[in-house]
Amino acid sequence: MYKHTIIFKTGQLLLPEKTDLHFVTDLLHVGQLELDYIGSTATVNNKNAEEATLLVFHFNTDQQLDYSMQESEINHLLSELLKNGNPKISTSGNDIKVDL
Repeated sequence: MYKHTIIFKTGQLLLPEKTDLHFVTDLLHVGQLELDYIGSTATVNNKNAEEATLLVFHFNTDQQLDYSMQESEINHLLSELLKNGNPKISTSGNDIKVDL
């Protein structure tokens, strides 16, 4: 089993009281996210919390991922994992964490 982390960054968001799957999916598809990190497990530290929101995905796969894939491929992969999995979504300050 391989562990992966994907981090997107965007301008500071006003998060809803309950951040749900629909909100996260909309963020992925709106096209205003900047890929900040893709790789194995990473320490997440938002150094610009007043200016930026991080969207952090943690997930496992049976096979290693190609970390040089295009952003559209990453979005498709995450969309499929969100649709077919049981995501656990939590927030901390301005950041959103999704465990798939």
